[in-house]
Amino acid sequence: MIIFGWRVVFFTLSRGVFHCPECGGDREYRRRYGRNFFSLFFIPVIPLNKSGGEFVQCDTCKGRWNTAVLEIPTTAELAQMPAMLLRMAVSQVLRSGDPAHQGARRRAVTVVRQAGDAGYDEAALDGDMGRSFDQVRAEMARASSALAPEARESILRAAAEIALADGTLSVSEEETLAAVGTDLELTRVQVTGVVSLARQSSGH
Repeated sequence: MIIFGWRVVFFTLSRGVFHCPECGGDREYRRRYGRNFFSLFFIPVIPLNKSGGEFVQCDTCKGRWNTAVLEIPTTAELAQMPAMLLRMAVSQVLRSGDPAHQGARRRAVTVVRQAGDAGYDEAALDGDMGRSFDQVRAEMARASSALAPEARESILRAAAEIALADGTLSVSEEETLAAVGTDLELTRVQVTGVVSLARQSSGH
């Protein structure tokens, strides 16, 4: 009778919600890893080396995926994406111009609320303007590909109209709009066209 051997024991590192490729929708997951154990009478006794790398397991279909699957936006995140990107875009252009201009501030708050963030206010706007520019750019670049080009152009136009609320665009505002357009994965031609439309509608 064999009374000792080896077996793999799986441990859960974290839990959450992700978009399961197999189920085709948002599901709960467990982020896990396996570890080899020396077992005695089928009971794991002595931990040995890890068995493979970390993986994500769907609680519904039990499918296992590479941890990169967690980078795919969930349905809930996609619904919040336009408002989130708008927050970042308008706060960046506002602080590159006149961050105290009341007309521009009110418009910034309004467009973010209309995009789905009903609780957005001027205090939140000030918080967004206080964030690191490089950090915001990295987040925008990471999230923008989830939206259609038309949605990304709409976000840039809203940002340009806010920048134009206090008059003609300054060099700093133009540079920021170009950076926002790049982070939204728009071409230079698209950025130029969107900003031109914003200028026409504002009379500048």
